[in-house]
Amino acid sequence: MRFNTINEFIDYTVKRLNTGRFGFEHFKAAMAELGNPQLQLKCIHVAGTNGKGSTTNYLRSILQHAGYTVGSFTSPHLIVHNDRIRINDVYISDEELLGYGNRFVEFIEAHNLSMFEIDMLIAVHYFLENSVDLVVFEVGLGGRLDATNVIVPMLSIITTIGFDHMELLGDTLPKIAAEKAGIIKPHVPVLTAEPKASCLNVFRKVCTQNDSPFYRVDRRYQLRSSNGLRYRYKSFVIDLPTLAHYQIQNSATALEAALILRENGLTVSDEAIINGIQNTQWKGRFETMSTDPLIIIDGAHNTHGIHALTQSLSELPRPLIVVFSALRDKETDKMLAELIPLCDDVIVTSFDFYRAATAKDLARDFPVHAIESAPEALHTGLAKAKGGTLLVTGSLYFISEVRQTLIPNLLKELHES
Repeated sequence: MRFNTINEFIDYTVKRLNTGRFGFEHFKAAMAELGNPQLQLKCIHVAGTNGKGSTTNYLRSILQHAGYTVGSFTSPHLIVHNDRIRINDVYISDEELLGYGNRFVEFIEAHNLSMFEIDMLIAVHYFLENSVDLVVFEVGLGGRLDATNVIVPMLSIITTIGFDHMELLGDTLPKIAAEKAGIIKPHVPVLTAEPKASCLNVFRKVCTQNDSPFYRVDRRYQLRSSNGLRYRYKSFVIDLPTLAHYQIQNSATALEAALILRENGLTVSDEAIINGIQNTQWKGRFETMSTDPLIIIDGAHNTHGIHALTQSLSELPRPLIVVFSALRDKETDKMLAELIPLCDDVIVTSFDFYRAATAKDLARDFPVHAIESAPEALHTGLAKAKGGTLLVTGSLYFISEVRQTLIPNLLKELHES
């Protein structure tokens, strides 16, 4: 088998998105066949229910500002599949991705690898062959059984724990915490931003069993600021170019991670930490797509994410109109119940993805407007939000489509009219 174009290869990998497996022993064995190339990488591992993408990005930026060449591995993608695999925030090119696809296709077939495992396989070789100094790997799902868990990092980070993917990770917070704690390795330091005692007890127990030093993110003090958010963490005063309050915690987690890495031999100056945080923003997270009209997108894809998002809604001009879509396996009733009282109107919609909920299902028992067509929902939302804010939120897959095509098309039509 040979792929002639990048689209052929990406279509091939996407069809392997769901192989029906949850576990990684087969992938671990496959990597062992290759001599465990991932063990040659100096890396950091980031797990958690929410915040791990932003934390990964803040830490990548800090390390890059410190002068390191930094690989990052994140999911899902926001613009194109390639953006899951980046070096210094520049994603792998079509030509390189296609080359790896053709190089490994027989291996992929022989081991029946899933899409995420294919991405991980390629990422490891791409980072090695480009001689990166460090890699920040974001867990895809859970931790213990995730494909990224073949690595042995310098530092393991667990952001926070909430209810998500309960059919796979468990139906209580301690059970979910135990799955996330599966990334903890013997003698490797562990950092968490999680405040709940039931989860912290799990982490401490696993750290004790593995003789792993255990760190917690310290208290953050929010300060007054006329532009964006300002906070103090230890001796640092940080100005964030965002109104997303949840990014205080995520950036502080990256800051503390940088201090731990510095204790363990990396050269990371205070200046690199401050500049790294203040000069980066994770796309799709409380991102302003337009200022006139004001359109903000935020990938709040579960109850935990919606709760974090609501902390920033008071900052937005009114009327506040929300366009929301989600995957059908999420707790959408709880998500909408929290959103609705804080907004002037909520429009629910759907999008082209096999796990997407229909607008009709989302609207059941809620005082919302159901518009099945996402472009129509955005048009309606924008008209209702005149003089205020249109906030588009929900599934990361939905946000990717909105960011890449739907909002650019909407703004183009608006400016041409």
